[in-house]
Amino acid sequence: MNALHWAWLAAVADFGLLMSPLVLSVSQGAFWQVVVAHTLVSAVVAFATYLMLPKRYMVPRAATIALMFSFAFIAPVIGAIGLLLITRVNLRRAQVEDAYSIPVSVGLPVYDVQAVDQHRGGQGAVRSRLGRQVPSELRMQSLLTLQAVPSRVSNPILEELLGDETDDVRLVAFGMLDAEEKKISVQIRHESERLAGPLAPDQRYDCLRQLAELNWELVYACLAQGELRQHILTQAADFADQALALRDDAGSGLIFLRGRIWLERGDLTAAQHAIERAVELGQPRTSAWPYLAEIAFRRRDFHVVQQYMQQLSALNLASRTRAVEDFWVRRSNEINFSDHKLLPHI
Repeated sequence: MNALHWAWLAAVADFGLLMSPLVLSVSQGAFWQVVVAHTLVSAVVAFATYLMLPKRYMVPRAATIALMFSFAFIAPVIGAIGLLLITRVNLRRAQVEDAYSIPVSVGLPVYDVQAVDQHRGGQGAVRSRLGRQVPSELRMQSLLTLQAVPSRVSNPILEELLGDETDDVRLVAFGMLDAEEKKISVQIRHESERLAGPLAPDQRYDCLRQLAELNWELVYACLAQGELRQHILTQAADFADQALALRDDAGSGLIFLRGRIWLERGDLTAAQHAIERAVELGQPRTSAWPYLAEIAFRRRDFHVVQQYMQQLSALNLASRTRAVEDFWVRRSNEINFSDHKLLPHI
Protein backbone atom coordinates (compact mmCIF):
# COMPACT_ATOMS: atom_id res chain seq x y z
CA MET A 1 0.00 0.00 0.00
CA ASN A 2 1.48 3.32 -1.05
CA ALA A 3 1.50 6.65 0.79
CA LEU A 4 -1.57 7.93 -1.06
CA HIS A 5 -3.70 5.04 0.16
CA TRP A 6 -2.50 5.52 3.76
CA ALA A 7 -3.36 9.22 3.55
CA TRP A 8 -6.88 8.59 2.27
CA LEU A 9 -7.49 5.84 4.87
CA ALA A 10 -6.38 8.24 7.57
CA ALA A 11 -8.74 10.93 6.23
CA VAL A 12 -11.62 8.42 6.21
CA ALA A 13 -10.74 7.35 9.75
CA ASP A 14 -10.72 10.98 10.83
CA PHE A 15 -14.18 11.41 9.31
CA GLY A 16 -15.40 8.28 11.11
CA LEU A 17 -13.96 9.58 14.36
CA LEU A 18 -15.73 12.89 13.89
CA MET A 19 -19.04 11.11 13.32
CA SER A 20 -18.58 8.67 16.23
CA PRO A 21 -20.51 8.95 19.59
CA LEU A 22 -17.26 9.78 21.38
CA VAL A 23 -17.44 13.34 20.06
CA LEU A 24 -20.83 13.84 21.73
CA SER A 25 -19.68 12.39 25.05
CA VAL A 26 -19.01 14.80 27.95
CA SER A 27 -16.67 12.50 29.86
CA GLN A 28 -12.99 13.34 30.21
CA GLY A 29 -11.92 9.88 29.06
CA ALA A 30 -13.85 10.21 25.81
CA PHE A 31 -12.24 13.63 25.21
CA TRP A 32 -8.72 12.24 25.53
CA GLN A 33 -9.58 9.28 23.33
CA VAL A 34 -10.75 11.66 20.57
CA VAL A 35 -7.66 13.84 20.96
CA VAL A 36 -5.23 10.92 20.84
CA ALA A 37 -7.02 9.29 17.87
CA HIS A 38 -7.15 12.59 15.94
CA THR A 39 -3.47 13.17 16.70
CA LEU A 40 -2.54 9.77 15.29
CA VAL A 41 -4.68 10.30 12.20
CA SER A 42 -3.16 13.75 11.65
CA ALA A 43 0.35 12.31 12.01
CA VAL A 44 -0.40 9.58 9.45
CA VAL A 45 -1.83 12.14 7.01
CA ALA A 46 1.13 14.48 7.50
CA PHE A 47 3.77 11.77 7.04
CA ALA A 48 1.98 10.18 4.06
CA THR A 49 1.58 13.47 2.23
CA TYR A 50 5.18 14.33 3.05
CA LEU A 51 6.30 11.20 1.19
CA MET A 52 4.36 12.35 -1.90
CA LEU A 53 5.99 15.78 -2.05
CA PRO A 54 8.62 16.62 -4.69
CA LYS A 55 12.16 16.54 -3.36
CA ARG A 56 12.59 20.29 -3.42
CA TYR A 57 9.63 20.65 -1.01
CA MET A 58 10.88 18.03 1.51
CA VAL A 59 13.54 20.23 3.10
CA PRO A 60 13.63 21.01 5.99
CA ARG A 61 12.04 17.71 6.97
CA ALA A 62 10.96 18.43 10.56
CA ALA A 63 9.47 21.82 9.81
CA THR A 64 7.61 20.52 6.76
CA ILE A 65 6.08 17.58 8.63
CA ALA A 66 5.17 19.83 11.56
CA LEU A 67 3.45 22.33 9.28
CA MET A 68 1.43 19.64 7.54
CA PHE A 69 0.54 18.02 10.89
CA SER A 70 -0.68 21.34 12.23
CA PHE A 71 -2.80 21.91 9.12
CA ALA A 72 -4.43 18.47 9.45
CA PHE A 73 -4.83 18.68 13.25
CA ILE A 74 -6.43 22.14 13.42
CA ALA A 75 -9.09 21.40 10.77
CA PRO A 76 -10.38 17.84 11.22
CA VAL A 77 -11.27 16.01 7.99
CA ILE A 78 -11.23 19.25 5.94
CA GLY A 79 -7.57 19.83 6.72
CA ALA A 80 -6.59 16.28 5.75
CA ILE A 81 -8.56 16.31 2.50
CA GLY A 82 -7.30 19.79 1.61
CA LEU A 83 -3.74 18.72 2.35
CA LEU A 84 -4.09 15.72 0.05
CA LEU A 85 -5.58 17.73 -2.79
CA ILE A 86 -2.90 20.42 -2.57
CA THR A 87 -0.18 17.79 -2.50
CA ARG A 88 -1.57 15.96 -5.52
CA VAL A 89 -1.87 19.15 -7.60
CA ASN A 90 1.68 20.24 -6.77
CA LEU A 91 2.96 16.74 -7.41
CA ARG A 92 1.41 16.64 -10.88
CA ARG A 93 2.84 20.07 -11.75
CA ALA A 94 6.25 18.95 -10.60
CA GLN A 95 6.05 15.86 -12.78
CA VAL A 96 5.13 17.97 -15.83
CA GLU A 97 7.98 20.41 -15.16
CA ASP A 98 10.46 17.58 -14.68
CA ALA A 99 9.41 16.09 -18.01
CA TYR A 100 10.44 19.29 -19.79
CA SER A 101 13.58 19.89 -17.74
CA ILE A 102 15.34 16.69 -18.80
CA PRO A 103 17.93 17.55 -21.49
CA VAL A 104 17.77 15.53 -24.68
CA SER A 105 20.70 15.11 -27.04
CA VAL A 106 19.82 15.65 -30.67
CA GLY A 107 21.95 15.45 -33.75
CA LEU A 108 23.03 18.65 -35.42
CA PRO A 109 21.41 19.33 -38.80
CA VAL A 110 23.52 19.25 -41.90
CA TYR A 111 23.74 22.84 -43.14
CA ASP A 112 25.79 24.08 -46.05
CA VAL A 113 26.11 27.85 -45.99
CA GLN A 114 27.00 28.06 -49.66
CA ALA A 115 24.45 25.56 -50.91
CA VAL A 116 21.37 26.63 -48.98
CA ASP A 117 19.76 29.75 -50.36
CA GLN A 118 16.88 31.56 -48.74
CA HIS A 119 13.73 31.95 -50.76
CA ARG A 120 12.71 35.53 -51.27
CA GLY A 121 9.82 36.99 -53.13
CA GLY A 122 10.57 38.76 -56.37
CA GLN A 123 9.99 42.39 -57.18
CA GLY A 124 6.86 41.53 -59.14
CA ALA A 125 5.21 40.00 -56.08
CA VAL A 126 6.03 43.05 -53.96
CA ARG A 127 4.86 45.49 -56.60
CA SER A 128 1.58 43.61 -57.04
CA ARG A 129 0.82 43.98 -53.34
CA LEU A 130 1.53 47.70 -53.52
CA GLY A 131 -0.80 48.42 -56.43
CA ARG A 132 -3.52 51.03 -56.11
CA GLN A 133 -6.26 48.42 -56.41
CA VAL A 134 -4.97 46.65 -53.26
CA PRO A 135 -6.65 47.63 -49.92
CA SER A 136 -4.75 50.27 -47.97
CA GLU A 137 -4.10 48.04 -44.96
CA LEU A 138 -2.47 45.37 -47.10
CA ARG A 139 -0.45 48.00 -48.95
CA MET A 140 0.88 49.37 -45.67
CA GLN A 141 1.84 45.88 -44.47
CA SER A 142 3.60 45.14 -47.74
CA LEU A 143 5.35 48.49 -47.57
CA LEU A 144 6.71 47.76 -44.11
CA THR A 145 8.01 44.37 -45.24
CA LEU A 146 10.36 46.19 -47.61
CA GLN A 147 12.53 46.96 -44.59
CA ALA A 148 13.78 43.36 -44.76
CA VAL A 149 14.50 43.59 -48.50
CA PRO A 150 17.96 44.66 -49.73
CA SER A 151 18.17 48.39 -50.44
CA ARG A 152 19.16 47.78 -54.05
CA VAL A 153 15.72 46.22 -54.61
CA SER A 154 13.49 48.12 -52.19
CA ASN A 155 14.60 51.70 -52.78
CA PRO A 156 13.50 51.93 -56.46
CA ILE A 157 10.09 50.65 -55.38
CA LEU A 158 9.94 53.24 -52.61
CA GLU A 159 10.84 56.01 -55.05
CA GLU A 160 7.89 55.03 -57.26
CA LEU A 161 5.61 55.31 -54.24
CA LEU A 162 6.63 58.92 -53.57
CA GLY A 163 3.99 59.99 -56.08
CA ASP A 164 1.27 57.72 -54.71
CA GLU A 165 -2.21 59.16 -54.17
CA THR A 166 -2.46 57.76 -50.62
CA ASP A 167 -0.86 60.09 -48.09
CA ASP A 168 0.10 57.34 -45.64
CA VAL A 169 1.87 55.29 -48.30
CA ARG A 170 3.67 58.31 -49.65
CA LEU A 171 4.82 59.48 -46.20
CA VAL A 172 5.99 56.04 -45.11
CA ALA A 173 7.95 55.55 -48.33
CA PHE A 174 9.58 58.96 -47.95
CA GLY A 175 10.39 58.28 -44.31
CA MET A 176 12.08 54.96 -45.11
CA LEU A 177 14.19 56.50 -47.87
CA ASP A 178 15.06 59.55 -45.80
CA ALA A 179 16.06 57.48 -42.76
CA GLU A 180 18.41 55.32 -44.79
CA GLU A 181 19.96 58.30 -46.54
CA LYS A 182 20.47 60.16 -43.26
CA LYS A 183 22.11 57.11 -41.71
CA ILE A 184 24.74 56.98 -44.46
CA SER A 185 25.13 60.77 -44.53
CA VAL A 186 25.89 60.86 -40.81
CA GLN A 187 28.64 58.30 -41.31
CA ILE A 188 30.06 60.27 -44.24
CA ARG A 189 30.06 63.45 -42.16
CA HIS A 190 31.82 61.68 -39.32
CA GLU A 191 34.54 60.27 -41.57
CA SER A 192 34.99 63.64 -43.31
CA GLU A 193 35.60 65.30 -39.95
CA ARG A 194 38.16 62.63 -39.13
CA LEU A 195 39.87 63.15 -42.47
CA ALA A 196 40.24 66.88 -41.80
CA GLY A 197 42.24 66.23 -38.63
CA PRO A 198 45.77 64.94 -38.14
CA LEU A 199 45.92 61.22 -38.93
CA ALA A 200 48.57 58.57 -39.24
CA PRO A 201 49.00 57.03 -42.72
CA ASP A 202 47.12 53.86 -41.76
CA GLN A 203 44.30 55.85 -40.18
CA ARG A 204 44.08 58.10 -43.21
CA TYR A 205 43.90 55.08 -45.50
CA ASP A 206 41.07 53.57 -43.46
CA CYS A 207 39.20 56.86 -43.46
CA LEU A 208 39.52 57.30 -47.24
CA ARG A 209 38.40 53.73 -47.81
CA GLN A 210 35.36 54.22 -45.57
CA LEU A 211 34.41 57.38 -47.46
CA ALA A 212 34.72 55.60 -50.81
CA GLU A 213 32.53 52.72 -49.63
CA LEU A 214 29.92 55.02 -48.06
CA ASN A 215 29.60 57.18 -51.17
CA TRP A 216 29.35 54.06 -53.28
CA GLU A 217 26.61 52.77 -50.99
CA LEU A 218 24.52 55.87 -51.75
CA VAL A 219 24.73 55.01 -55.44
CA TYR A 220 24.35 51.26 -55.10
CA ALA A 221 21.30 51.65 -52.84
CA CYS A 222 19.69 53.95 -55.44
CA LEU A 223 19.56 56.87 -53.00
CA ALA A 224 21.06 59.34 -55.48
CA GLN A 225 19.74 60.16 -58.94
CA GLY A 226 20.66 62.41 -61.86
CA GLU A 227 23.49 64.89 -61.43
CA LEU A 228 23.78 64.12 -57.71
CA ARG A 229 24.47 60.51 -58.57
CA GLN A 230 27.30 61.45 -60.94
CA HIS A 231 28.75 63.79 -58.31
CA ILE A 232 28.72 61.09 -55.64
CA LEU A 233 30.31 58.61 -58.06
CA THR A 234 33.09 61.13 -58.70
CA GLN A 235 33.63 61.57 -54.97
CA ALA A 236 33.73 57.81 -54.41
CA ALA A 237 36.28 57.44 -57.21
CA ASP A 238 38.46 60.25 -55.79
CA PHE A 239 38.46 58.76 -52.29
CA ALA A 240 39.30 55.31 -53.67
CA ASP A 241 42.17 56.73 -55.76
CA GLN A 242 43.58 58.62 -52.76
CA ALA A 243 43.43 55.46 -50.65
CA LEU A 244 45.11 53.39 -53.36
CA ALA A 245 47.85 56.02 -53.64
CA LEU A 246 48.71 55.60 -49.97
CA ARG A 247 49.31 51.87 -50.21
CA ASP A 248 50.82 49.60 -52.81
CA ASP A 249 49.37 46.57 -51.03
CA ALA A 250 45.81 47.89 -50.74
CA GLY A 251 44.32 44.45 -51.30
CA SER A 252 41.65 43.18 -53.63
CA GLY A 253 38.60 44.71 -51.93
CA LEU A 254 39.35 48.36 -52.65
CA ILE A 255 40.55 47.64 -56.19
CA PHE A 256 37.37 45.66 -56.83
CA LEU A 257 35.32 48.59 -55.52
CA ARG A 258 37.20 50.94 -57.84
CA GLY A 259 36.37 48.66 -60.75
CA ARG A 260 32.68 48.70 -59.88
CA ILE A 261 32.75 52.50 -59.72
CA TRP A 262 34.37 52.67 -63.16
CA LEU A 263 31.76 50.24 -64.48
CA GLU A 264 28.96 52.40 -63.09
CA ARG A 265 30.48 55.48 -64.77
CA GLY A 266 30.68 53.62 -68.10
CA ASP A 267 34.48 53.22 -68.35
CA LEU A 268 34.46 49.56 -69.36
CA THR A 269 38.17 49.19 -70.08
CA ALA A 270 39.32 50.60 -66.74
CA ALA A 271 36.65 48.58 -64.93
CA GLN A 272 37.81 45.35 -66.58
CA HIS A 273 41.47 45.96 -65.71
CA ALA A 274 40.60 46.76 -62.08
CA ILE A 275 38.35 43.72 -61.59
CA GLU A 276 40.87 41.37 -63.22
CA ARG A 277 43.58 42.83 -60.97
CA ALA A 278 41.35 42.26 -57.94
CA VAL A 279 40.90 38.62 -58.95
CA GLU A 280 44.68 38.22 -59.18
CA LEU A 281 44.98 39.61 -55.64
CA GLY A 282 42.44 37.16 -54.23
CA GLN A 283 38.97 38.49 -54.98
CA PRO A 284 36.52 35.53 -55.18
CA ARG A 285 35.67 34.63 -58.73
CA THR A 286 32.00 34.12 -57.87
CA SER A 287 31.72 37.85 -57.17
CA ALA A 288 34.07 39.15 -59.89
CA TRP A 289 33.14 37.13 -62.97
CA PRO A 290 29.52 38.30 -63.13
CA TYR A 291 30.81 41.87 -63.50
CA LEU A 292 33.27 40.81 -66.18
CA ALA A 293 30.37 39.08 -67.93
CA GLU A 294 28.38 42.31 -67.73
CA ILE A 295 31.27 44.25 -69.28
CA ALA A 296 31.38 41.77 -72.15
CA PHE A 297 27.61 42.01 -72.51
CA ARG A 298 27.77 45.81 -72.80
CA ARG A 299 30.34 45.40 -75.52
CA ARG A 300 27.98 42.93 -77.22
CA ASP A 301 30.65 40.24 -77.00
CA PHE A 302 28.21 37.45 -76.23
CA HIS A 303 30.73 34.68 -76.81
CA VAL A 304 32.86 36.01 -73.93
CA VAL A 305 29.74 36.28 -71.77
CA GLN A 306 29.02 32.62 -72.40
CA GLN A 307 32.61 31.69 -71.52
CA TYR A 308 32.37 33.44 -68.15
CA MET A 309 29.03 31.77 -67.47
CA GLN A 310 30.46 28.36 -68.29
CA GLN A 311 33.27 29.00 -65.82
CA LEU A 312 30.74 30.08 -63.20
CA SER A 313 28.76 26.87 -63.72
CA ALA A 314 31.58 24.91 -62.09
CA LEU A 315 31.29 27.00 -58.90
CA ASN A 316 28.76 26.85 -56.06
CA LEU A 317 26.41 29.71 -56.90
CA ALA A 318 23.33 31.15 -55.28
CA SER A 319 20.01 30.56 -56.98
CA ARG A 320 19.88 34.15 -58.25
CA THR A 321 23.14 33.81 -60.16
CA ARG A 322 22.29 30.26 -61.16
CA ALA A 323 19.16 31.42 -63.00
CA VAL A 324 21.21 33.70 -65.29
CA GLU A 325 23.98 31.13 -65.67
CA ASP A 326 21.47 28.45 -66.75
CA PHE A 327 20.24 30.67 -69.56
CA TRP A 328 23.67 31.47 -70.95
CA VAL A 329 24.97 27.90 -70.91
CA ARG A 330 21.66 26.78 -72.46
CA ARG A 331 20.78 24.54 -69.55
CA SER A 332 17.30 26.07 -69.47
CA ASN A 333 15.25 25.93 -72.69
CA GLU A 334 12.64 28.37 -71.43
CA ILE A 335 13.20 32.06 -70.92
CA ASN A 336 12.15 33.33 -67.51
CA PHE A 337 11.50 37.02 -68.01
CA SER A 338 11.91 37.70 -64.28
CA ASP A 339 15.48 36.39 -64.24
CA HIS A 340 16.94 39.68 -65.36
CA LYS A 341 15.60 41.24 -62.17
CA LEU A 342 17.48 38.83 -59.93
CA LEU A 343 20.88 40.35 -60.69
CA PRO A 344 20.71 44.04 -61.57
CA HIS A 345 24.32 44.08 -62.77
CA ILE A 346 23.92 41.27 -65.36
